[in-house]
Amino acid sequence: MSEIKNITIKSLIDFKNSPKVQETLKNKRTLIGLVILILILLSWGLFTLLKDMKHNSEPLVKRTPENVVQISPEQSKDIKVGAVTVYDFHEVRDAIGVIDFDKYNTADVFPPYQGRINNFYVQAGNDVKKGQVLYTVLAPDVAQASSALLSAAGVLKQANETLKRARDLYEFKSISQKELEQNIADQQTAEANFLGAKKSISLFGFSEEEIQEIVSSRKIDIELKVKSPINGRIITRLASPGQFVQPGVAPAPVTVSDLNELWMVAQIPESETPYFRIGQNLTVSVQAYQDRLFPAKIVAIGDSIDPNTRRLMLVAKVKDSAHELKPQMLASFQISISDPQPSPAIPAEATVREGNGTRVVWVTEDGLIFKRRIIRAGLTQAGFVQVLDGLKPGESIAQNKALFLSNQYSLTR
Repeated sequence: MSEIKNITIKSLIDFKNSPKVQETLKNKRTLIGLVILILILLSWGLFTLLKDMKHNSEPLVKRTPENVVQISPEQSKDIKVGAVTVYDFHEVRDAIGVIDFDKYNTADVFPPYQGRINNFYVQAGNDVKKGQVLYTVLAPDVAQASSALLSAAGVLKQANETLKRARDLYEFKSISQKELEQNIADQQTAEANFLGAKKSISLFGFSEEEIQEIVSSRKIDIELKVKSPINGRIITRLASPGQFVQPGVAPAPVTVSDLNELWMVAQIPESETPYFRIGQNLTVSVQAYQDRLFPAKIVAIGDSIDPNTRRLMLVAKVKDSAHELKPQMLASFQISISDPQPSPAIPAEATVREGNGTRVVWVTEDGLIFKRRIIRAGLTQAGFVQVLDGLKPGESIAQNKALFLSNQYSLTR
C-alpha cells in the first residue's frame, strides 16, 4: 500500500514538472497579470472621469449674495456698461395700409371728342409737363369747328371794313344815320359770331395762339391735340395709333399722376377713431426701406364705418420727391396722440422678463459686480424702454447681455 502511494506522489510530481504543465501555469499567471493591469487602468480612468465631472459641475461664477452676480474680467469684455438716459416718449397708435396714387393729382386723359388716334408722343414712364401734347386724334368735329371759325373771321373782317367806309361816308353826309347804325349792328353781330366760334374751338383744347394760327393761315385742321392737364408721370398708356377713342369711355388712353406725393390708405379700428383728425402729422414705414421713416399728413378720414370690418378709412399724403415708394406697397404708420413725456430710458437689451413677468435690469459700478434691480416698464419706442419706476437717469447699468447675467445669477442660487 505504501508502495502504491509513493508511486502516485511521484507521478504527480513528474506531471507538475512536465514542460507542458509548466508552460500552462506560466500563461495563466500572465493572463492574471493582464487582468489586474486592465482593472488598474479602468480604476484610474473612472477616478479621472469622476474628478472632471465634479470640476465641470462647479458653477462658472462663485456663489454670491442675494441679487448680486459677479463675472470675470474676460466675461465683462462682452458687456456694454452705460448710464440710464432720458428720452421723450409719446403715446402712439399705428395701423397697416398700402401706398397708392394721389387721387387728387391723378388724371385719366380722355380726348374731348371722339375720333381715331393719329400720333402718340409719350410712353409709359415718361415725365410730362402741364400742357404738353400726349397724343393727337383725327376728329371730324374739329374740322367743322375750324370751318365755322374761318367763316366767322371772314364775315367779321368784311363787317369791319364796311363799317369803316360807312363812317367815312357819314362824315361827308353821303349816307344817313340809319344806314350807319345798321352797319354798326352788322359788325357787332359778326364780332359776336367770331367770339362764339373761337370759344367753340377752344373747347377742343386749342390755345389762343393756335386759334390765331388757324385764322391767319386759313387752314382747316382736323387733328385734335390732347394735352396733359397736370405735371406728372405717364403711369399707363393703353392705346395706340389708329385706335378709336371716345371721351369718358374706359380705359383712358393715357393716365398721368404726380408721384412727388402719394397716398397711404389705412383702415383704423372703430375704437380708435377719436384719436385722428385731418391735418395730423404721422410717419410711414415700408418693408423695402425698414430703416427709413417717411413724413406724412392726414388729408381725409372716412365718414362711415365699414359694417363688415368695423374699421374707418384714413388717407395720409406722403412726400416722396425721390420716387422711392411704389403704389400698392404694404405700409404701416405711427402717430403720436399725446405730448412728449421725458422719462428714464434704457436699451431693450438691458432688460429681461423673468418667468413671473418681472422686468429686471443689472446695475453696476465697476463692470464686474452687478446688482439685480426690478423695474416697472412702460412704452417701447425707437429701441428704448421707458422706465416708470426702479431706475434714475445717470445710474450705470449693463446695456446688453441682460439675459446672460440672469442666467449666471441663476447658477449661483
